[in-house]
Amino acid sequence: MASPPEARNTAQGAVHGQLLQVRDLHGGVTLNAPPRAPGPAADVSLDPPRPATTVRGRGELLAELRSAMEHGAPVPHVLTGPGGFGKTTVAAALAEHARSQGRTVFWVRPDAVLPSMLEVAVELGGSRQEAEEFTAAPRQAARWVWRHLDTARNPWLLVIDNADRPEELDPEHRPGEQRGWLRSSPGGFVLVTSRLDDPALWAPAKVHRVRALEGPDAATALTDHTGAERLPGAEELAERLGGVPLALFLAGRILATHHVLLPDASSLLGHLDGDIARLDELSGPLVTGDDSERRLLSGVWELSLRMVGEQNPQAVPLLRALALLGPQGRTVPLWRLPVSELVGGALDTSEQPLDEASFARAVNALAVHGLVQVQRRFEETGLRLHPLVSETVRARFGEDDLPLVLGVEELLTRQGDQHPRFELGAFAALGALARRTAALGPRFQARVGLSEARRHLQLGQFTEAERVAGAVRRTAQETLGPDDPLTLQARHLLAEGLLFRERVSEAESAYLALLADRERVLGAEHPRTLDTRHQIALVAGMHGDWASARKQHGEILETRTRVQGPEADETLASMDALGYAAMRMGDLDTAEQLFEEVHEIRERVLGGGDRLTLNAGYKLGLVALRRGDRPRARLHFRAVLEGRRRVLGEDHPQTRLVRDRLSGADFEETRAGGALNSG
Repeated sequence: MASPPEARNTAQGAVHGQLLQVRDLHGGVTLNAPPRAPGPAADVSLDPPRPATTVRGRGELLAELRSAMEHGAPVPHVLTGPGGFGKTTVAAALAEHARSQGRTVFWVRPDAVLPSMLEVAVELGGSRQEAEEFTAAPRQAARWVWRHLDTARNPWLLVIDNADRPEELDPEHRPGEQRGWLRSSPGGFVLVTSRLDDPALWAPAKVHRVRALEGPDAATALTDHTGAERLPGAEELAERLGGVPLALFLAGRILATHHVLLPDASSLLGHLDGDIARLDELSGPLVTGDDSERRLLSGVWELSLRMVGEQNPQAVPLLRALALLGPQGRTVPLWRLPVSELVGGALDTSEQPLDEASFARAVNALAVHGLVQVQRRFEETGLRLHPLVSETVRARFGEDDLPLVLGVEELLTRQGDQHPRFELGAFAALGALARRTAALGPRFQARVGLSEARRHLQLGQFTEAERVAGAVRRTAQETLGPDDPLTLQARHLLAEGLLFRERVSEAESAYLALLADRERVLGAEHPRTLDTRHQIALVAGMHGDWASARKQHGEILETRTRVQGPEADETLASMDALGYAAMRMGDLDTAEQLFEEVHEIRERVLGGGDRLTLNAGYKLGLVALRRGDRPRARLHFRAVLEGRRRVLGEDHPQTRLVRDRLSGADFEETRAGGALNSG
């Protein structure tokens, strides 16, 4: 049964919006709905930050940016550099200038790029209703926004700050293609700040690298942040902080807040006392806001590491390894990181197996993010961390990093004594880490300390060598026992320091006592026992008893060849010492034959520039000098001088010695001669 018409034209229940009821239609119907109310405006800020102090050390860069802005730039400009180096400060200073010149300034943060850019268009006269319609269509939104920017009546400055993730500017293309949010415009000037120092990413944009402050600029910036007119010790503290603007800002805030406990820069410098983490501890309560992570040293570089790690997981352990290998801004040669030896270690991840290609990508990722600099020196390619980046990374090492720390120490130990100055820095960093990380244990601490002391000896730094070796001996004796091989090795190094300083009788007594203990604990033919016998033979030569020295070195060489092999480092050291004793006895043919054999093996195994190869070349020069063949001696000495300058430094005693030979100084050898052995 059909329902009556009235029942079919009845609405029941709640009605939201418009309801149209029709019984009979005769003609057309027009329905006029009210326009949809626009949604709430996005809560974004386009206001730039205001520099709290005068911007120091950026005059030339700001002048270039102002000129480009005023004359019209055909491409965007990009400020790159590591976090904390002052890119945002430079951009804020340019924004201040632009505002003073009557420009409209828009400051965009990429975490809200879409609503921010839509708000830019609205401020330039665009319809808010249209803006809302584009919120779900970012590519159309970009075209709509840039039409408003291109036709703006008033010139503008657009800053896109902290554009560290290119996909936020354009998820499908590189930003330099200018298809997304980053574009150039006749209506104004576009400036981007980013950690990504990759010109290919931004091309054809103009890229400016923002570096740390130097000298007076760094000291003045530090003083500005304290609010004082003068700051005693500012130069030293600014240098300690590496001129990094963020560190200078934090130090200034600390001094301004804690001026009773820390009345000047020197007091804060003393408080840091080698531990840069204390800067964050003191300044942490003073830094607030949503971006507080970017405003602490530890946070700013950990943020960079996280961003790198998202794209390349192997870059993170590589940076941590570089922080140990290259402290104090020391360049780490790439040959120190052989991929063949790293496979399966702490730098090798199961998600992405390590090979030459993935290692190169990890290096490139760190370089692009400004965390390392790639340098070429003496025909070597190396990686350099800014000293403060390196120190801050080490300060955050924890127990999870122990496999990496052990791997770096093993790598250095396998590579041997090749460049003492470089190795000393690495072992000193490992030693400092071992002293504050109990989980590494006393044996690791002793092992690293002995490696550090040995490099001090090789560099002629005898007081430091004695200090480090003495500390190791005391600690090892207490924790490992008096007969532990590491305790015995510390005693060996202390005696060697005496021998280097020609305190021969004291050294001889120490060696004889050590020999008895090593024979008892290790055996008569153990390599470390032979090390001590080698030193006792050197003492005989220093007493002038070259016949006894030659006899002892010959016996040690025979044992080493049988026990350790003919090309072991210690075997070659004994061969070198035997040749020196033969030379001092006038047997130049035997000496030259032994030196040439040592030189050939060293050059083949270690390369011509290795410290030990250079020592063998120096001995060949001595033989030529004894024969009266000065031209040949000069050829040897020139090659050795060039190598020692590179490996040991200009002022090392061995560098000065060969320089004296070339300058025509009287021929005079050290009393010991031969090769000291830090066993």
